[in-house]
Formats: sequence, structure tokens, C-alpha cells
Amino acid sequence: MKFMIIFWAVYILFFCIPFPIFIYMMTSEGTGEPRNSLAVSYGYLGFSLIIWGYILVYFTNILFIKTFKEKNTIQSILRNGTPREAKIMNYKLLKYIPESNINVIQIILSFANLRNVQIEQEMMFHDIKPQEKRFDEGNTVKVLLNPNTSESPYFILAGQQTQFNSSGMVLRLIFLVLMIAYVAGLYYYFYTTESYDFGWRFLTFMHPIIFSGVMILIFVLIFQFILGKFFKNKKDEQLLFTGRNAEAHIISVTQTGLTVNDQPQIMFQVSFKDFRGTEHIAVYKKIVSLLKLSSIPIHGTIEIMYDENQPAKIMIPKGI
Repeated sequence: MKFMIIFWAVYILFFCIPFPIFIYMMTSEGTGEPRNSLAVSYGYLGFSLIIWGYILVYFTNILFIKTFKEKNTIQSILRNGTPREAKIMNYKLLKYIPESNINVIQIILSFANLRNVQIEQEMMFHDIKPQEKRFDEGNTVKVLLNPNTSESPYFILAGQQTQFNSSGMVLRLIFLVLMIAYVAGLYYYFYTTESYDFGWRFLTFMHPIIFSGVMILIFVLIFQFILGKFFKNKKDEQLLFTGRNAEAHIISVTQTGLTVNDQPQIMFQVSFKDFRGTEHIAVYKKIVSLLKLSSIPIHGTIEIMYDENQPAKIMIPKGI
């Protein structure tokens, strides 16, 4: 896993940093004449500043601001969280770290959500006291639910401690400093070597000052698109913690034609009554494993969870 992360990081960096510069050096005519009018050149300059500004703000947010926000959220949950008793339904040892006698474990907890609906949720963390066997299957632990479900995490273990990984934070800081140095170096180097007293009139779209930023921006947008799919799953998780449950009648179950890693997306159309007795019809789409296709119910009833303020928002929490 680490090898693949390093490989893709190097691959992306190659196409974002040395590749645009290499292409420019190979194709540049090296003329001392201005390549654009003053207005066009300042347009390109402004465009490049917008791109690099967005990229630097994005990385600052991802690497630092979100981390500090998440820590503050956890501290807020420790102070104001809604307590629940949770039963451990499943325990799985993922990794043992002998140097520090720590287990990396994955457990499935069963507890009541903010609407007192029983739910199950998976959790992975480091068990620093494995000898106490606190998280064996069948045991109970205390959890705290986040009252503000617009922020994650939605729950934590009572007494959970948070601290920054100092080496990880240093690496993040080094990366951001190198990124800023790279951007500043681009502007300084090419301005001093290509301006020829004409200012920024050497800029073109394929110039490394612009094209390098465009390449990085493309990868950032791709990452945000992938992250958007992840946040879609987060919305389901949010509904899991705030929703009410209901028994829904299955109207239809069809394939949408979309597949992800050869796994089909299934669309469920159901009807149900909310806690006020009002009937609703809603649609829910979900990627389903090929191994589970034969077990998907196509008629009868199914348990769902819905948003009491927007009943059209539903999810199917179990069994599929």
C-alpha cells in the first residue's frame, strides 16, 4: 500500500513539475521579443496567480486546517457528546506492533443513534492496552455521539485521546514550504531570464508558470471528484446517526446500468410512512457486490432509515 502511494505521488509530481518545464525547454524558441500584448500577458499573469493561489489554499486546508478542525471537533464531543452504551458485535485484529505493544483493530459496535434507533457502525483504531481485552466481542463500551452531525467524526469512544503525529506534521510542513518555494522559484527564475525589460509579456498558456499549475489543478480536481464520491457515502453515514427507521414496501428494484469496479448500481424505489403517518415514495441507489445480487429482495418489505425533515432522503442500512 505504501509503495503504491509513493509510486502515484512520484508519478503525479513528474507530470506536474519537471514534465511541463522539460516540454517548454524543448519547444521554446528562446526569442527575446515579447510574445503577447501587455493586456494578454497580464491576463495570463492573473490567471496563473488565481490557479496557484487556489492550489496553495487547497493544500493548506487539506494538510493543516482540516486536521485542527477535526481535533477541535473531537474535543467538543468529549465535552458535550451524547453518551451511549455500545455492544461490540465483531472484533478483528488488523495488525500487531510489537515495538510498542499496540494492536490495530477493527470492531463493529451496536448502539442507539440520536433518535434512539439501534444502528451498527464499524470503527478502526489503535488499542494501546491490548492485554486488558476491552474490545473483545460481546463486551460493552461507552461511546459519545456528536450532536452536530454536520461535522465528522459522528461518534468517538468515551475517553478517547487525540494528539498530532509530530513526524507527519513536519512532513506536511516541509511539503507546503517546498510547494511555496517552487511557485516562487518559477516566477523569479523565468522573469529574470525571459522578461528582457518587457515585463510579463513572455507568458503563454504552455509556459511552465501556467501549465505546471494547470496540471496540478487537474489532479486536485480529480481528487476532489473522488472525494465527492466519498462524501456521498458520508451523507449516508450522517443519516445513519440522525435518521428514523421505518418498514418500507418495495415498489421496484432495477439496475441503473452504472458499474463501479464491475459492481452494479442498484436502484430501489420504496414507499413508507413516516413517524407522523404521512406516506412517501423515495428512491435509493447503491453499489452492490456481485456476490450479494442473488440475496437482494425484489418484493415485500425492507428496513430503511429516513431524514425526518426531508423524508425523500433515505438509506438502506443493513443486509445489502
